[in-house]
Amino acid sequence: MNTDNREQTAPPVEKILRVLNPTGRYQILHILSLMVAIPATAFQLLSNVFTAKAVPHRCAGPPQGSNWMEVFGDFGNLTVVREECRLVLMENSNVLDTAPCAYGIQYELPENTSVVSQFHLVCAMDWVARLSQMMLFLGQGIGAYLTSFFSDRFGRKTTIVTSNFGLLVCGLIVAFAPDPIIFMIFKFLIGGFQQGVLTVSVTYFLELLPFEKRSVQPCALGLVWFFSVICLALLSFIFQEWSWRFLQTILTLASLTVIFQWWYMDESLMWLMANGRTIEAMKVIRRIAKANKRYGNLMLDEVQITVRQMVDNAQQGTHSSSQEFEIEATDLLSLLDLFKVWKLLLNSLCMWFAWFTTALAFFTIYLTSTSLSGNPYLNFGLTALMELPSIFYIFFFLNRLGRKLSLKIAFGVMGVGVLLAGNFRSLENENPEFAVLTLLASLVAMFGASACFNIIFTYTSEIFPTNFRSQALGISSCIARIGGMLAPFAGLLAEQAVWAPGLIICLCSCIVCLLTRFLPETSGRELPQTISDLEAWFV
Repeated sequence: MNTDNREQTAPPVEKILRVLNPTGRYQILHILSLMVAIPATAFQLLSNVFTAKAVPHRCAGPPQGSNWMEVFGDFGNLTVVREECRLVLMENSNVLDTAPCAYGIQYELPENTSVVSQFHLVCAMDWVARLSQMMLFLGQGIGAYLTSFFSDRFGRKTTIVTSNFGLLVCGLIVAFAPDPIIFMIFKFLIGGFQQGVLTVSVTYFLELLPFEKRSVQPCALGLVWFFSVICLALLSFIFQEWSWRFLQTILTLASLTVIFQWWYMDESLMWLMANGRTIEAMKVIRRIAKANKRYGNLMLDEVQITVRQMVDNAQQGTHSSSQEFEIEATDLLSLLDLFKVWKLLLNSLCMWFAWFTTALAFFTIYLTSTSLSGNPYLNFGLTALMELPSIFYIFFFLNRLGRKLSLKIAFGVMGVGVLLAGNFRSLENENPEFAVLTLLASLVAMFGASACFNIIFTYTSEIFPTNFRSQALGISSCIARIGGMLAPFAGLLAEQAVWAPGLIICLCSCIVCLLTRFLPETSGRELPQTISDLEAWFV
C-alpha cells in the first residue's frame, strides 16, 4: 500500500499524524521519555530475587552459660547436629531425637544482607518471603485494571507520571520498612504502580506510531527491559555484601525520571481526539508540527480545519462517513461492554489465557534461576540475556510471519523448553552433568517466554478499540498476575515432582496455540477506534 492510499484510508488521527510526519523528532523524543521509566519497573518487579535472597543458615549454638542439656537433657556422649531448622541428636548415623532451634538462627552472612535474614523469614516463617512476592503480583493484578481504567478516563500522561511517582515513594518506604508487614503492604502498592507505568506506556507508545511502524514497539520495549534486567544483575552483584536496604534504595532512584516525564511529555493525541479534548489536541498538533519542522506546511491549516469540523459536526449530530469513526470513538467503553459484544469477549478470553500462561512461565523461570546449579548472579544474568535474541526474533519476523504465527512459535519454544528443563532437573541426582542441560533448556524457555510477553503486549493493544484499549491491556495484565502469584510456589510443587511445573506450563502453551485461531490477524492494519472497526475484521 503506498503512502497516498494509506492517508486516504487511515482514520482521522492517523491522517493527522501522517501529515505531521509520524516518525519525526517529536515521536522519537516522546518514545524516549516513555522508555526512561522502564528500568524502574523492571527493578521493582524483580528486586526480590536479590533483596530477599536465601541466606545460608543453621541453628545457633547455646550461648555462654548454657548447653545442650537444656534441650535434650543428659545425652551423654551423643552428638548434636545443627541443621537449618532443627537440632538433631545422633548416635553414629542414627537419629535419636530432634528439636526446633532453641537458641535462634545463625546466618553465614550479615543479617542485613537480605530481607530473609533481617526479618528472620526462615524455617517456619519461610512462607512469608514467598508471600511478599505474591503480594507484589496481587498488587500488579489490581493495579493493572485500575491504572488502565484511569488511563482511559483521565489520560495516558497523568497515569504514567502518577504511577512513576508512586513507585518512587513506595520503593523508598520499602527500603526502610521496619517489619515484614510494612514491607509486604508497600510491595503490594509497588505492584500496582509498576503496572501503571508499564501497561499505559505500551498503549501510549502504540498511539504515537502508524501501523507499519508498530513492530518497533515490542523491540524497543524489549531492548530497554533487557538492559534493565542486566543492570539489576550487575548492581546486585556489585552490592551483594551491602545491606539489602541500600540496594533497594539504589534501584528505587531509577524512578526519578518522573521529573523529566512530568516536564516534557504531552498527553496522547489519539486519546485527546477520542475524548473530544479539542483545545488540548490543537496545542499538541502545533507542538508536533514545530518539533517535526512541519509548522510551515500548508497542510497544517487543513489539519486544524478538519479537527474543528469534526467537533462541530459532532455537536450538531451530523458527520460524514469519514468522520464517523472519530465521533463514535468519543463514547467511553466499560468492562460491561466486554460482555455485551461477542467479538470483544472472544478476543479477551483468548488473550487472558495467553497472558496467564506467559506470566506463569516467565516468572517461574526468573524466580528459580538463582536456584540452578552454579553462580546465582551468573544464572540470572544468562536468563536475562536470552531476552536479547527474542527481540531480534520479533524485529525480523513479527511483521513477516504475522502476529498469530509468531505467537504460536514463541509459545511452542517456551513449552518445550520448560518441559525439558523439568525432566533434565529430575535426572541431576543420577548424573550431575544434566545440570548443564537443565540450564540450557531453561535459557531456551526464557527465549520463548520473553518473545511471548513482548508479542502479547503489542497484540492485545491492537485488537481493542481506543477507549477500551488501555483497560483491555490492564485486565489482561491483571489475569497474568494470577500466573505470577502461582510462580513463587512452583518450587514447592517441584519439591514433590520436579517435572510437574514444566508439564503444566507446556500443556497450557499448547492450549494457547489452539486458541490463537479465534483471534484476528492485526499485522498491516490500523488500530481500531470503535467496536465497528473491530467487528469488520471478523467479516
